[in-house]
Amino acid sequence: MKIFSLGVVPLSLLFVSTISNAQEQSAVETLSTIKVSSKDTILPYLGKKSSVATKFDIDPMKSSQKVDVVSQNVLKDINAQRISDTLSVVSGVSALNPMGGLWDNYSIRGFNTDQTIGASSLRNGILSNLGLSAAKDMVNIEQVEFLKGPAAAMYGAGDPGGTLNIITKKPKFEPEHHLELRGGSYDQYRAAIDSTNALTDTIAYRLGVSYENNHSFRDDVKNNRLFVAPQLTWQPSDQTQIDYDSEYSVTRSLFDRGVLAKNKQLGVIPNSRFLGEKSDGLMNMKDYLQQVRIKQVWNDQWTSQMALNYKENDWKGFSSEAYQLLNSQGDLNRERRYRDYKTTSYLFNHDLLGKFNVLGIPNQVVIGTTASYLDIVNNLQRYRVKGTNSLDIINIYNPIYGHASPAVKPAFSPVEKQTNVGLSVSDMMEFTDQWSVTLGGRFDLYKQSYRESSQNISGSRNFNHFSPKFATNYLINDQFSIFAGAGQSFHLNSGLNIQNQPLDPEKAWTYEVGFKTKLLEDRLTSSMSVFHVEKENVARTDTNNSTYMITTGEERSRGIEFDLTAQPTDALNLKLAYTYIDASVMKGDVSQGIRQGARLLNTPKHTANLLAMYDVWQSGSQKVGLGGNIQYVSARSGNVADDGFELPAYTLVNLNSYYQVNDKLRFQMTLNNAFNTTYYSSSLKDLWVTPGNPREVFLTMNYQF
Repeated sequence: MKIFSLGVVPLSLLFVSTISNAQEQSAVETLSTIKVSSKDTILPYLGKKSSVATKFDIDPMKSSQKVDVVSQNVLKDINAQRISDTLSVVSGVSALNPMGGLWDNYSIRGFNTDQTIGASSLRNGILSNLGLSAAKDMVNIEQVEFLKGPAAAMYGAGDPGGTLNIITKKPKFEPEHHLELRGGSYDQYRAAIDSTNALTDTIAYRLGVSYENNHSFRDDVKNNRLFVAPQLTWQPSDQTQIDYDSEYSVTRSLFDRGVLAKNKQLGVIPNSRFLGEKSDGLMNMKDYLQQVRIKQVWNDQWTSQMALNYKENDWKGFSSEAYQLLNSQGDLNRERRYRDYKTTSYLFNHDLLGKFNVLGIPNQVVIGTTASYLDIVNNLQRYRVKGTNSLDIINIYNPIYGHASPAVKPAFSPVEKQTNVGLSVSDMMEFTDQWSVTLGGRFDLYKQSYRESSQNISGSRNFNHFSPKFATNYLINDQFSIFAGAGQSFHLNSGLNIQNQPLDPEKAWTYEVGFKTKLLEDRLTSSMSVFHVEKENVARTDTNNSTYMITTGEERSRGIEFDLTAQPTDALNLKLAYTYIDASVMKGDVSQGIRQGARLLNTPKHTANLLAMYDVWQSGSQKVGLGGNIQYVSARSGNVADDGFELPAYTLVNLNSYYQVNDKLRFQMTLNNAFNTTYYSSSLKDLWVTPGNPREVFLTMNYQF
């Protein structure tokens, strides 16, 4: 009880402390991070210190939550082009349905995201990617962070396994320009430029532009993409900074659901075989984001951070997708779809950060206020006829394209609106130099409405949710610390039940303990955690009436995560990740085809990855490096029912080499899947399985000027 009372004292004295601190007129902190380069980290693979767990810049050894960072050096060495390329190098993250490569999708600690709009994520610590989001381009990304465990106490609705945070590159007040050219197997080409400089003494810009034109090992599958990201920073004073960011992308892609399993067996057709329809043409996805961030340092104790965010995504086009395998001769009944989806979101976020002492106890407090609006409009038109009477049939062994393009008719036209107001408070109290406790919570008010015009159904509801969090960290010495935490998270469910009422949100409790180490004069850092997560109100399509949804069953995930980053010598960098996850259905519903004990979709029990890069020769600014990574993924359930169909285990070897010609010019060669292993990265069901890429070679040139 004594600990609880001490936690309440700083919160109740918060505004008193604000007034008194303002009166002290102490030296004011200045915003110098842009004009003064930060000191390089000892470990290139460690990356910059993350503030996503606390919103304060603290020693990671004192943080009571696990954050796995994919640094700029790692992104470069694995030649990452998408978020999906980073998933293997951190623990506990698995690939999910990529929706034909249009968006980023993944699970953290076994829990799937919303399969209809993809995964939500943070951008510079702000929940900006609401609604549909195109796959992220790397030209303006500094590092990628995976915040493990529940983040609802600070960020609101999200998945219990964790949250992705993308740190973008920032404008600089000194000139820096990069040109990248990349070409590889199957006619995959990319060009990108990243430029930054000062415009005046107080204004700097950054511009990232990339263009891709890619074919694929998949027959006739191709895509092209334009991405533009203008940014401005204005520092009118040492205490004020205003950032304007924008991103605009256009992706055109032939929609591809992948291959299928026949009688639950994969490999019956080549992994290159396309089962869609070429004459459907390319789908179009446009993604547009604008964001303004204002940071104001009031004094040494108090700082305000405000953000305004607008995001819009449009997705349109035809597709032909596997629907029903008719016979042993391989006749496949397809459904033809036309999608016209659009999501629009507005968000306001304000954080007040304070540092002060109460009864001799240092406190770091964050008071957050959020208001957001999300509008989801999904217009689906479809041709779908069961059996041999269908006009859209193709043979999986001898496909003939272009013989049928049946007309589509309106199928579903749901419109969903979500309005949210949230208030959060987090207080990290350092009772001693070694021991800290974090208490936090967030209260959310939601209004959710759903209307489906073609079925003439609608419903709405108001609800509220409180997300508590407790965490503690003990720094044993400079080399070891232990942490523990518990918290609740929630995630909004879309759709209506058969009573025309919006579904209750998913709710989950997470419990976690772990330790962190920093050894060999900081050349080796590691973290391990043991977690237990239970989730209820999982939403699924009602099998008795597919027009409606139902919340049924409970899911559980528990396991161990281990991450290690090391630089044993100046020439060698290592990054190791291992995960054991036992993720399954705790409470099933036989009437809905969900059985107790079923494994969660696409969740392997074991994953491991070792990344190594060694500088074999150096003379002045010239340098040659060799390395690569080995990835192991165990077998996974290939469908929600877990009825015997699974994706087999696989091991991949990727090799990498580079030649640094001088300070300005670098060449890199990447050989992915060196042994040409046949594997499957994810699936949504037996008929929609995403095959992994075969052996591919890429040559990349980077020039700085």
